[in-house]
Amino acid sequence: MFYNPYLLWNMYITMRTVHGVYVTFSFFYWLGGSVSGTLLWFFSFVYNPYEIKQIEGKKKLDELD
Repeated sequence: MFYNPYLLWNMYITMRTVHGVYVTFSFFYWLGGSVSGTLLWFFSFVYNPYEIKQIEGKKKLDELD
């Protein structure tokens, strides 16, 4: 049992602080992930002049005859 109300108050403040840090970290983690995903999607439409063209597939043996 806790006999000192001040100890209970300090525990409450500590729990509130830890929970606040966790929620804030989770929010920024989510925000960073969504922003970076959106930026990667957006930059995928930017023209790349050095893009390597796809190699043409091999022709079937029937087409060679």
